[in-house]
Parts: sequence; C-alpha cells; structure tokens
Amino acid sequence: MKRYVFFTVLSLMAFNVLAQEVGKDDELKASNPYIRIEPAEVNLGKIPVNKVTEDLGNVEVSIHNDGDKPLILNQVTACCGTRVVEWTREPIPPKGKGKVKVNFREGTHPHRISRTITITSNAANGNIQKVGISGEIVVPSEVKEIKLGHSRELD
Repeated sequence: MKRYVFFTVLSLMAFNVLAQEVGKDDELKASNPYIRIEPAEVNLGKIPVNKVTEDLGNVEVSIHNDGDKPLILNQVTACCGTRVVEWTREPIPPKGKGKVKVNFREGTHPHRISRTITITSNAANGNIQKVGISGEIVVPSEVKEIKLGHSRELD
C-alpha cells in the first residue's frame, strides 16, 4: 500500500512539473518572440560517392516566430567551410516565417558530414540556436573491387 501511495504522489508531482513547463512556453510565446526551426536537425543520410552533386551542400531551414513580438535574427554563422548564402535580415513578424540558406562543398571520397549552423536572435526560448547537418558519403554497395595504382602484367 505504501508503494502505491508513493508512486501516486510521484506521478502527480511529475504531471505538475510537465504542466508548468507547458504553461511556461505559452507564457513566453504570449509576450516575446519565440523561435522554432524546421527541421531542427538536417540528416542527409548515406550518399553514394557516385551520387555526390553540387546541390548536395545546399541546405535551407525555415525559421518560424511562434511568439507575439517580432523575431530578429542578429547573426547567422556556420562552421567548417560552410557558407551562409542567405538569411532573413528584416524582423520576422509574429506567426511569420523566415529562412536560412547555407552551402558547402563535399568531396567525392567516403567520409562523414558534420556541420553546424548557429543562429543568434532575440528569442525568449534561447537566443542562440544550433542546427546540425549530418550525413555520410559512402562507397556504393555495387562496387566490389577498387584498383589502386597502375596494373602491370608480369611475364
């Protein structure tokens, strides 16, 4: 019986904490800019070496203002040779939408892709947001043999 009471009280406390978090988000949205990024993470998946194109490194994310005040993107940066091509510089109105476009080049050799976009804004839910870009360039499964160097017939 003591266990039942303990778990009931514990469950009620957990529910109360969750309810406060939901209320906190609504409160932040009601009187501030509130940033939401779609997608929050970009996963390019596994790309065969022979399918790498110039467009592979073109990534665009949408910036949504779910708050009731204008959202201002103060700065957008990217790492590791990733170039910020375009980003919304004018204030994003409440319930409005902006965008960030980045570009990077990928080599045609097997390797992992790991890039980060950093967005600095006046958002109440975090003025610094990071968007990860990941993926992997792989050798196609149909390639069974790779010849290195020169081949030479022996007598």
